[in-house]
Amino acid sequence: MIIYPSANQVFFRAIIPGASDSGAKLDTACVEFANGRSVPPLDISQQTLRGYFDSLASTGDQDYLRLPILSHTLGQTEDGQATLTVVVATDGNAGVHGKPFSAAVGSMIYAITLAASQLNDREDIFVARHHYVDLEQLAKPELGSVMLTVTLL
Repeated sequence: MIIYPSANQVFFRAIIPGASDSGAKLDTACVEFANGRSVPPLDISQQTLRGYFDSLASTGDQDYLRLPILSHTLGQTEDGQATLTVVVATDGNAGVHGKPFSAAVGSMIYAITLAASQLNDREDIFVARHHYVDLEQLAKPELGSVMLTVTLL
């Protein structure tokens, strides 16, 4: 998990829905998928993420789902380090750029990016990104959705 510099403990507390006057809130996950294959880890900086998501429009088999974060839980480790755990569930049968998301085409989830949304999604603040290694990439099941739980330290 890459946690970007803007994502510190104070930021987590400020962007949880209902806890911020700024208008930004940690409420969005971009779940990246590819059809028929896994995707090796990519080195993408916070500054280039928007361009990366836009570039998925021109690929033949990659896209992403822009999904709401279902729940947030603040906690702490045994040594007192603050944690934030979020839960996301996949929903829908097509990505943002229209590519199918289904078991029939072999959709595989390979990464998740957490964002603080803005009124204009082009201005989302990307908080953290995790790329699953090949053996951890998740296949879209025939029925139902995939539940993802992410804990940030």
